[in-house]
Amino acid sequence: MFKDINPPKPITRPQDSPDWKGTDSPQPKPNGLGDRVERIAQPIARAIDKVAGTNIQGCGACQKRKEYLNEKFPST
Repeated sequence: MFKDINPPKPITRPQDSPDWKGTDSPQPKPNGLGDRVERIAQPIARAIDKVAGTNIQGCGACQKRKEYLNEKFPST
């Protein structure tokens, strides 16, 4: 009937890609409590910014809080 001139590419595993960053390059270890809080707070701030049209992520308070918490509560 109709011939597909752009057939879909075969599905490959991400591990087969030359730029795959699997277990060979682990995520950096958090420096302290500030990094852990940031990992939770950033997606929330991004969602609030998107819904409310604000710019919570760009205010700078998150970076100050992260540095303070990392200084007071470093990871062991």
